[in-house]
Amino acid sequence: MSDQILTLHVGPSQLLSKLCDEIELEKTINDLVKWDSVRCHLSPGTRIKALVLNILCSGKPLYKVHEFYQTLDSEMLFDTSISPDQLNDDALGRALDYLHEAEAWKVYSTLALKALKRLNLPIGVLHNDTTSISVYGEYKQPKEDGLQITYGYSKAHRPDLKQIVLGMGVTPERIPILAKVENGNISDKSWNVEFIQKMRKILSNEDWKNLIYQADSALITTENLAEIQQQKLSFISRLPDTFGLSTELKKEAWSLNNWEMVGSLSDKKDVAIYQIQAFERQIKDLPYRFLVVHSNILDQRKEKTLNRAIEREETKLKKEIEKLSKVPFHCKEDALEAIQAFKKKQKTSYFCYELNVQMSDQPVKRKKRGRPKKDEQTKREQVYQIQLESFKKDRDFIEKKKKKLSTFVLITNKLDEETLSNQEVLKIYKGQSAAETRFRLIKDSQMIDAIYLKTPERVEALGIVYVMALLIYGILEYRVRKELKEKNLSLILKGKRKLLQPTGQALLEQLEDITVILINQNQQKIRLLPDNIDSQAKKIIELCGYDLSIYVSKNVENQGK
Repeated sequence: MSDQILTLHVGPSQLLSKLCDEIELEKTINDLVKWDSVRCHLSPGTRIKALVLNILCSGKPLYKVHEFYQTLDSEMLFDTSISPDQLNDDALGRALDYLHEAEAWKVYSTLALKALKRLNLPIGVLHNDTTSISVYGEYKQPKEDGLQITYGYSKAHRPDLKQIVLGMGVTPERIPILAKVENGNISDKSWNVEFIQKMRKILSNEDWKNLIYQADSALITTENLAEIQQQKLSFISRLPDTFGLSTELKKEAWSLNNWEMVGSLSDKKDVAIYQIQAFERQIKDLPYRFLVVHSNILDQRKEKTLNRAIEREETKLKKEIEKLSKVPFHCKEDALEAIQAFKKKQKTSYFCYELNVQMSDQPVKRKKRGRPKKDEQTKREQVYQIQLESFKKDRDFIEKKKKKLSTFVLITNKLDEETLSNQEVLKIYKGQSAAETRFRLIKDSQMIDAIYLKTPERVEALGIVYVMALLIYGILEYRVRKELKEKNLSLILKGKRKLLQPTGQALLEQLEDITVILINQNQQKIRLLPDNIDSQAKKIIELCGYDLSIYVSKNVENQGK
């Protein structure tokens, strides 16, 4: 047999495989799911790992995963030698079945807790949120109490499509710890209770005691607050405006005007400046700490809504004034009374305007038919008409409105300010973006593609596999950022971008050009790396605790991690 020389475009696959191995992804899945090791050519753990690497490196749908592995060095990625054909959609679908039967969310949490231990990160704060993911096609009816793929409130603005809802709890370092796929029509209010109950099952008493659960305002209902009290859970959230107490506290804060300046919470330019006032009140006889927070930058969505309201009022008001100006009055008193009646009826919040009365001399309309005679005098009369004298925005009122709109109220049951200061409460709440950034990634069209599976059970399991991919993505991002900060370094990535805190996506893009030369010679395989591998790619691998030898040798351990 003649020698064979292949060039394999392996990209970041081998580094990601090493990160999977560090947290024992394959072993953990195989230990927790029920499967027949005699009949299965590939373990469920191997097949799930193959899905995770595909999601991070290519995003191909299930029926094309085998194509992705045709250009990779599969022997270097898995514990056993596999061929791409073994990663067909049937085999991957069965792996999803195994994962679902083992309660996918429990399997994931076990894996995530291992990752936290590996990264030496405590569970202090969890940022929790949900997102909807649209799905395509028809599905078999779920088993009793199974996942309902159905219509619901679409955060992706696709009410025409059925959906599932994915909820996640993410650390400030953006590591997902708990994830659950829910019915497409579940409300955030009811989701929070179920999520809290599941968290309690996976966390130790010590972790639970130290945990602060942060979620958006959907958490705050009287029923949920009762559940939180029963579970002895510390939390931070936003008090919804549906509570009358929210309006009361805002009004009192602006009346007292006793603000504590916090400043910005970021080193970036043109960020919001915050000031706060703290209050203690009770809801259903239970004490809570409330922070009225004012930002000098109005939320873009609220500002757009306000501007639209101002534009609508201006259009309507000017139209009504124009109609009024065309009405003639035969005495000034009638015209003045009309102005007063108009102002009572057409109330305005955003504008100041003045109307006055102008007298004019107008011809009287002839009552006789036919042409007027040559010597017939045109009769004229005096009439009074209303005219717009001035029209301008009430800028003081609008500014006050903006202040109120840029003010919100936080609620927490952490009453001791020495343990958790007001500024720390605000900082934790604003850390909600940790969950939001992960949702943006998982909803990326290239990554999520079109979920098209036979059963709701497989859809549910695949949702958790996507979160497993986010876990590996998060480990990569955290490792590199941590090392850059500790060593006071930066990366110069594609486009000559100098980054101190690169995203995982930027890191993966920098690694995607890595190739391996594979030589099949005398029934032996020799792997070589080209000399022109990008220096920044090498640096990323080193920041993760490895070197380029991971692409040519399987027996490489993480250095000092």
